[in-house]
Amino acid sequence: MAQKKNAIIVGAIAALVLAATAAVFMFWQREPEGLVVGISNLPDSLNPVLEQNLQGMNANELVFDGLANFEVDAASGKLNAELALADSISQDPVTKTTYTAVLKDVKWHDGTPVTAADVAYSFAAYMAPENKSPKRDYLNSFISSVKAQDPKTVIIEFRKPIPEFRAIPVLTFKIIPENYKGTKLSTNLRSGEKERAFATAPVGTGPFVFETWEIGKWVTFKANPSYLRHPPATSTLVLRRVLDPVIRLNEFREARINLILETSPADRPMVEKMGGVQFSSFMPYAFYQVAINSKNPTFASATARYALSSAVDRKALVPGVTDRDDLAIVNDGAFPSDLFSRNFAEYNVPPFGANHPYDAAAAASLAEKSGLKGKTAVLLFPDSLGDLGQKMADSLVAQYAKIGLTVEAKRTGDQVFNRLVFAEKKYDLALVYAEGFDNLYSDMGKWLRSNGPLNVTGVADPSLDALFQTWDNTVVATDWIKVTRDLQTKIGTLQPSVPLVSLKKDVYSRAIKNIVIASDNPFLSVEAWAQ
Repeated sequence: MAQKKNAIIVGAIAALVLAATAAVFMFWQREPEGLVVGISNLPDSLNPVLEQNLQGMNANELVFDGLANFEVDAASGKLNAELALADSISQDPVTKTTYTAVLKDVKWHDGTPVTAADVAYSFAAYMAPENKSPKRDYLNSFISSVKAQDPKTVIIEFRKPIPEFRAIPVLTFKIIPENYKGTKLSTNLRSGEKERAFATAPVGTGPFVFETWEIGKWVTFKANPSYLRHPPATSTLVLRRVLDPVIRLNEFREARINLILETSPADRPMVEKMGGVQFSSFMPYAFYQVAINSKNPTFASATARYALSSAVDRKALVPGVTDRDDLAIVNDGAFPSDLFSRNFAEYNVPPFGANHPYDAAAAASLAEKSGLKGKTAVLLFPDSLGDLGQKMADSLVAQYAKIGLTVEAKRTGDQVFNRLVFAEKKYDLALVYAEGFDNLYSDMGKWLRSNGPLNVTGVADPSLDALFQTWDNTVVATDWIKVTRDLQTKIGTLQPSVPLVSLKKDVYSRAIKNIVIASDNPFLSVEAWAQ
C-alpha cells in the first residue's frame, strides 16, 4: 500500500515538473537571429509624428521615408539630402515659395500605393496640436501648407522664399499612410485604437518592414524587397535591449551583438583590444555645454557668466579625449566651431572668433569683479553621460576652484536631471549634451530665444529674438553666414551657457560590411549593411 502511495506521489511530482516545463517552453521565446544591434532601450514608439526617445527616432529610418532622405555618401562619408519618395522637387521661379513634388511609384509595406494625399495627411498630423509633435514648430516655421494636386503631385507652400539647399532638408520629414489596415486614420494619432496601434506596428515605405516586438527584449524587422533604392543586403535586423553598458560590451565581445551604437570615447582603448572590431567614427551635430541658471543671483551678472567661460580650459577637460584634434572640436561660442567648414567649404569662410576663450588671469579678475569668488554652486549631470560626464564634471570642479568658485558635481538619473533642469529649472549649473540638430543648427533658437522650449538658462533678450528672426528669413548663403556670425557675437554678450566641445562618436561593429555612418542616426546607410 505504501509503495502504491509513493508511486502516486512520484507520479504527481513528475506531472507537476512536466507541466512547469511545458509552461516555461510556452512562454520562453528563442532570441531572434539576424543582424543584432545592441541598444540601452527599445523605442517607446514607432510613430515618427509623435514624441519619441532616441531609439525610436533612429528606428524611423528603418521603416519610413520622406519626400527626401538624408543619405551618407559611401565614398566621402558626407551627409546629403537626396530625393526619396519624390521623383522631382522643383521651385516656382516667380514666387520662390512654392515647391512642386512629383512622387515616384512606391508602395507601402502592405502593398497599397503611396499618394499625394498621404503626404498632405502626414503634414496635417505633424501640425495637429493634440499630437504635440516635436517637429511641429520646426516644420511650421518653414511651411504654411502641403496639398495634394492630384494622386502623384504635391504642392508645398513655404512661408518665405527659400533656396533649394535649405528647402530639401526640410522635406525629409517622414511620411506615414493616411489609411491603416483598411481604415482612414485620424490626424489625432492619440485618439483611437487604430491610431495607437500604428505606433507599435507601423506600415511605412522604408528598407525594413516591422515584424515583431517583444516588450523589454527586442524589436525585429525584415527586409523590404521592393525598397525604392535597392533591397537591403541583410534579411533580418534586430534591435536588442541590453541596458547595462558593461553587459552590452560583453555580449559584443561574445559575438551575440553585431553592433553597438551608444559608446563612450573612454571605452575605446578596451574595445580596440578585442580584435576584429570595426570603428565607424563621425562628428555629430551636437555639443557639450554648461547651462547657467541666470535666475540664480550668483549668475545673474553677465560678468559672472563671462568668468565661467574664461575659466575653462576646454582641451584639458578629459585628457586623452578633448585634447586630441582628431576626436574633439573646441567650441568658444554657441555654434560649433566647424559650422562653416562643414557646410560651406567652397566659400573658404574663416572660422568663428572666440567670445570668451580660456584665460585664467582674466577669469580670476572677472570672478572677483562680479562677486563670484567665494560662492558655491552645484553642477548637475545625468547618468546617460556616463564615465565621460563624470570626468568632465570633475575637471570643471577643479578649474572653477582656481577662480574661487566652489562647485560640487552631482550625478543624477536622467529623469531627475530632466525634471530639475528642463522642467522646473531648479539648478545652478548643468552639464548638458545638446543634440538632434540638422547640419545648419536650424533649431538653435529653441535653446536661446526668450520663449524657446529648451531655454533653461532664463536669459531673454528681444534683440537676440529679432536677430534669430532675421536669420530664419535669410535665403542667400553669404548673407546667412554673416547673420550667423552676428548671432554668435550677440549670444556671446549674454553668455547663457559655457560652450565646451563637440566630440566624435564611435560605433562598434563586428562581422558587418559596408557600414558608413556620418550622423547620430546610424541607419542612413542600413540597406547596404551585409553580414
